[in-house]
Amino acid sequence: MSKNISNNKRIAKNTMFLYIRMFFSLLVSLYTSRVVLNTLGIVDYGVYNTVAGFVTMFSFLNSTLSASIQRFFNFEGARNGIEGYKTVYSAGILIHLIVMFIILLLLETVGVWYVNCVMVIPDDRIASANTVFQFSVASLCLLVMMIPYIGAIMASEKMDFYAIVSVIDTLFKLCCVLALPYLPFDKLSTYGALLLFITIIDFFAYFLYSKRKILKFRFQLNKGRSLIRHLLSFSGWNVIGTFAFMLKGQALNMMLNFFFGPVINAARGIAYQINGAINSFSLNISIAYRPQIVQAYSRGEETRVNFLFFSQSKVCFALISLLIIPVIVDIDYILEIWLGENVPQYTAVFAILVLLDSLVCTLNTPCTQVVFATGKIRNYQIASSCVNLLLLPVCWLFFFLGFNATSSFIVTIIFSILNQIICVIQLLKVFNLNVRSYLLNVIAPCVMFFILCFFPGYIVFNIMHPSFVRLIVICAISVLWGCLLTWFLILNEDERKKIISILKNRK
Repeated sequence: MSKNISNNKRIAKNTMFLYIRMFFSLLVSLYTSRVVLNTLGIVDYGVYNTVAGFVTMFSFLNSTLSASIQRFFNFEGARNGIEGYKTVYSAGILIHLIVMFIILLLLETVGVWYVNCVMVIPDDRIASANTVFQFSVASLCLLVMMIPYIGAIMASEKMDFYAIVSVIDTLFKLCCVLALPYLPFDKLSTYGALLLFITIIDFFAYFLYSKRKILKFRFQLNKGRSLIRHLLSFSGWNVIGTFAFMLKGQALNMMLNFFFGPVINAARGIAYQINGAINSFSLNISIAYRPQIVQAYSRGEETRVNFLFFSQSKVCFALISLLIIPVIVDIDYILEIWLGENVPQYTAVFAILVLLDSLVCTLNTPCTQVVFATGKIRNYQIASSCVNLLLLPVCWLFFFLGFNATSSFIVTIIFSILNQIICVIQLLKVFNLNVRSYLLNVIAPCVMFFILCFFPGYIVFNIMHPSFVRLIVICAISVLWGCLLTWFLILNEDERKKIISILKNRK
């Protein structure tokens, strides 16, 4: 019991560090987005999102390998200690070197052809688009080689250092954005070069810290060979799922570019930037929970895994709901004070639909983490991938039949709900989950929470005139009412007693 309390405290502490990082990054990103949009202009901003988004399509391997390497660090470290870490590190370095060269080959052949022959880019911006493409490729290669070191840091739950590097990264990006309007070079190309420079700094920060504090041993070519097959098998199935999920976003972005042009890409880019800022709240909780879930499963603590699964699902859903409801209710005013007059058409409706889709996907992350902990991910990833890949021809059909760009976002939400159902079914095959308990204690309270939490802010929206005061009132009422609903609707009796007990002990 005392060990679980200690682990819960570690989750809370790590979440706190991640939230400090996130709040700072969020405040800076809201400001820098406006400066970048005004400096580059709507067309160049759309070009950047399209080109960088295409490179990001290949970065799905990053998230795939990062989750895999962290899982094996946690699993092997819990079982074999330092020897487990040595084996995973050596295998990870070798695999990531191979992956980096494969990505580089694909981008410098297929990628160059796509940017120059398929993308809808104004003729006078082709040269700048190619420059940004090359900078983005170099950044991606560095990110691939960064993964083993970040994985070791996250597996060791050194969230304080991770938060510090992220804050420094954000400060550098702020400085670059502030300097961008005054630099006498092409703004689009310069922006790509500055982001590459920041990536280089991040790489050396993670490399030096992990080698001095965690991975205090050298890479050994023969050390990790016994684990490479297992890690590649796990990563291979993970690649399928991540690739399909990536296509759900990035390939759809290219489809929108083909049918509607770069202005729609700019609107979608802003919508996903809002979503990324808000979704980072949920990501922070997931990052803090992930090592605990894997370690608990590796020790055979099924009850503990179940508790973490339910807890993460409810906390993430409630938190994201509290954040997106004020944004959805007063989205037009938020965009106006954020971006001024340079708001691309459809941005508001895109942002609302993207946030709703993200809320649905919040419930999927805990399912994925439990399945990853078991290591039996093949059927889970195949089923989820089929659902996500089916989205693309459906959206293409809607565009072909003359529907506008908004239809793709509605279809995406429907497929996300379907994907959640399929993932829970697959989870049942590898983990002893009580479906009735999950529906009654997680799904039903979460749905009721969102419905009941939405109305107070919406009533204020209709009563008051557009103003900053109205936005503050909407946020305050939504948060206060949401916290009350969380206590009585989201948390069960045992969870409320634990929180009261912790507060009494603190006092």
